[in-house]
Amino acid sequence: MEPRTFLDALHHAAGDTLLATVLEGEAPGAQLLLRGGVPLWPEHPAPCLSGRLPALRQITSSGVQELEGLRVFAERFGASPRLVVCGGGHVGASVVRLARLLGLPVCALEDRPDFADDLRDAGAEEVLCAPFSESLAKISGGAECYFVVVTRAHNCDLECLTAILQKPAAYVGMMGSRGRTALVCRQLTEAGLDPARVEALHAPIGLAIGAKTAEEIALSILAEIVQIKSARPLTEGFSPAILAALGALDTPAVLATIVSRHGSTPREVGSKMLLLPDGRTVGSVGGGIMEYRVQQLAAKMLAWEEPPTKLAAFTTDGTGEDAAIAACGGSMNVLLQRMEPEENSDEA
Repeated sequence: MEPRTFLDALHHAAGDTLLATVLEGEAPGAQLLLRGGVPLWPEHPAPCLSGRLPALRQITSSGVQELEGLRVFAERFGASPRLVVCGGGHVGASVVRLARLLGLPVCALEDRPDFADDLRDAGAEEVLCAPFSESLAKISGGAECYFVVVTRAHNCDLECLTAILQKPAAYVGMMGSRGRTALVCRQLTEAGLDPARVEALHAPIGLAIGAKTAEEIALSILAEIVQIKSARPLTEGFSPAILAALGALDTPAVLATIVSRHGSTPREVGSKMLLLPDGRTVGSVGGGIMEYRVQQLAAKMLAWEEPPTKLAAFTTDGTGEDAAIAACGGSMNVLLQRMEPEENSDEA
């Protein structure tokens, strides 16, 4: 059953989820929720968002984005990283073992049955034993998909990368010398692959830590992946408490979300607070003077003294009336949205 309300959509949005909200300009406050890159809600999104769907699908982290002249807050949450390892030699098996220790789910690909068994023994959750191109046709990729190409031969690398570089991915790395890397990149470009994707290939793969053994090479690869993954922030999304409060609304409320921050602020981008008409709050955007000002603005929005969607800047610079409470200073932009009670459908 397709979700028909915002809350229905959030309950259906398990996995890699992106919520795009227009901040300023055309259709401020318009939203589009995507799951795995597929629009989930609303049924008829604003043209300014539906017309920018390819750009939205390329977003890999949360924050304020400018998409073809349109400023949106893109919030990614619920995404689980997935590692795809192509190659079942000593390095491939070592990558699988270390990834499992790090809690990363692994799909491993190998075209030789004996080596595929080694990948199963190493702990891969899924092993596909078939020609690489055939196995990769079954893998869609995604904004949190990390591809590691550590095959036994040059032609296998080309086969894998030709397929992988046509898929969305957070990371694509290939093991090999600088000379081999240059040759592979030239052949991929000559074959018509997107030069920007080829240029972004991590090759030679891994951080430069002087790795020599298979285990050390695996460490350098996973260290690079963790470094990239940690730099691609997600948000906590909608907490169970806020979802419950939204579901119980019988009068309008205001949802405040931090969309950007600078300096010292207590909460991260994506932190949310729901402000109810009786003065109660669920969640927090950091406490102190800035949260107090958010509450004041929300009260005006509930009284229709402000528009239903507002992007507001808050700062504590340690001067004037803020001097006693602005110990470190900082600023944040907060998106406030008037939330009307909605009639929820039964969950499918």
